Amino acid sequence: MQIVFIGDSITEGLGVIRSNTNYANLLQAQLKSLMAQPVDIVNFGSSAMQVNESREKYEQRILEMQPDIIVFAHGITEAIVRVQKKYLKWMPMRWRRPGWMDPRPYYSTRRWRRCLEKVESGVRWRVKVALIKMFGGKPWMSLEEFRRHTTEFLRKVLDASPKTSIILLAPSDIEEKYFPGSSESIRIYRRVFHDICNNAQSENRIFLCDASQFLHKWNDYLEDRFHPNELGHGKIAKALLNTLLEHSLGSRIVKEEIVR
Repeated sequence: MQIVFIGDSITEGLGVIRSNTNYANLLQAQLKSLMAQPVDIVNFGSSAMQVNESREKYEQRILEMQPDIIVFAHGITEAIVRVQKKYLKWMPMRWRRPGWMDPRPYYSTRRWRRCLEKVESGVRWRVKVALIKMFGGKPWMSLEEFRRHTTEFLRKVLDASPKTSIILLAPSDIEEKYFPGSSESIRIYRRVFHDICNNAQSENRIFLCDASQFLHKWNDYLEDRFHPNELGHGKIAKALLNTLLEHSLGSRIVKEEIVR
């Protein structure tokens, strides 16, 4: 069985890459213990990647691969409210890179370096928050554009590969203190997944796994309250496994092993 993941830095596993415990790898380990056949994981998640960029870079390759399952994990990078570009010109050059005014998710183990990182992180996210509150902010991708790219990609996959099923991994919540306006924005973008699943019920090939229902606001995240920690990735992997089992995706999975 082959499972392809597409998404952003959360899918890539920012903060847990060294421990090899992103949810894609954890799901693979869980499936290997339940299945007789090999489980091949292909992870196309990348930091700050948006759905249009995933399509441009990976869509044709995915269509040719015709995997058994696609975990579609876009939606949070597109929805987060950001500083308007015209105000970034006054910021230090490296702060202008995508996401570089967000708080750091983790810090160095070296004391002196950790102190410097905490000071810079505290300054930059506070400046970001102030700019958004003073001048307003907006997501990198409009809701309409996100809906269009998502539905177009899903339709291409379904038409090209009759064996492929898709799990929409709806984005988790985010800390309003560090990302003003983003909690409501993500909730609105998350509706796109619910709408798509409701409209595709008759096809029985698109399924929803809503990460926001499983992660604890404080315990399951790194220090930026955005990227899940190892515990959070474990919960997402478990939720994905339950979605696979609930909808019998992968005919040789042992259903009796489901953990409720």
